[in-house]
Amino acid sequence: MAECTKIFWAADFSHFLVYTLLFFGVFYILISTNPTQSNNSLISIFPTQNPPSHSPSMTNNSQYRMVLYRDKLDEALAGACTEDKTVIIAVVNKAYVEGDKPMLDLFLDGFWLGEGTRKLVKHLLIVTVDQTSYERCMFLGLHCYKLETDGVDFVGEKLYMSADFIKMMWRRTQFLGEVLKLGYTFIFTK
Repeated sequence: MAECTKIFWAADFSHFLVYTLLFFGVFYILISTNPTQSNNSLISIFPTQNPPSHSPSMTNNSQYRMVLYRDKLDEALAGACTEDKTVIIAVVNKAYVEGDKPMLDLFLDGFWLGEGTRKLVKHLLIVTVDQTSYERCMFLGLHCYKLETDGVDFVGEKLYMSADFIKMMWRRTQFLGEVLKLGYTFIFTK
């Protein structure tokens, strides 16, 4: 019986030794033959996979670049602007997005049907003043920003020169000032 236990112990030990040597052999190969890294630190053993390149100017060696935005407005502007930080801004509310053929759809048709204007849609920032228009804007896949305003309801129609109309115009003017302070230029349409 004691001789039988020695045989099992010797077999288990030999398996352990083979697996250990195999592990260290593979580990050594990974360290010594990593052509993409010059240093052999433990972190650099496994090469990182680069994201797929969608433009010819990007190379396989490009890395992800993290961009930090100050706020939602800065993020929306950065997504819609041209290379020289110009953006087309349109302010809409519920009245512009409801009905059989809403005003927003007619506005967008102008970009789609005009000569050489289709590419401008990607530089269009729709500034919404209520939840309904924001949801419609997001549904259309546009660059959207919801303008938050305390104490003023922009949903309904405002009579010209009424107190709410003047508040709405001032808030819109303040918003455009914020865009300029962030370093953007804009083409504005209402």
